[in-house]
Amino acid sequence: MRRLSAELGVMPDALYSYFPDKEALLDALLDSLLGEIEMPDPTSVQWRDGLTALMDSSRRLLLAHPQLVTTFLSRAAVGPNATRLGEVTFQLLWHGGLEGERAVDAFRILLIFTLGFAAFQTPRMEGDASRTRRVRSVFGTLPDDEFPEMRRVAQHLAKRPTDRSFHTGLGWLLQGVNSSNEKAT
Repeated sequence: MRRLSAELGVMPDALYSYFPDKEALLDALLDSLLGEIEMPDPTSVQWRDGLTALMDSSRRLLLAHPQLVTTFLSRAAVGPNATRLGEVTFQLLWHGGLEGERAVDAFRILLIFTLGFAAFQTPRMEGDASRTRRVRSVFGTLPDDEFPEMRRVAQHLAKRPTDRSFHTGLGWLLQGVNSSNEKAT
């Protein structure tokens, strides 16, 4: 708090009049960023399309602020923007036939996938060429008799995860959510 106060050119007490501690300041910062996520109108889109748009916008926000990915992963979002995002997500899940504990499970799984994908994708966005060569060289030179599958997929493993990969995985998840919901009813 002192360092931030110094950078802002204010006395530390000035910050404490708005935020009781560093945790409250971080919560406010993260919630402010969550306000940048584009939220679909749950009454005007298909539930799967709405969840796809919401999760993709969330991932893009994290990719735009890669230094905050671990902070988002380690903290519960509790502010007004987080609450609105949660409400829209649960409305979309409700339109998909999920409610109560099943909706909470689906919500958590979607968040884990989205946050995890962004965390996996972020460090791989830079240094792509050298990483690609290194991965190809390591996996491509494995003994074929012991690791035939790793050798076969080496060139694909070397590529960074793409938006298409995210959408494919999210589609699989939503398909699974939909089919598990049909089995439950």
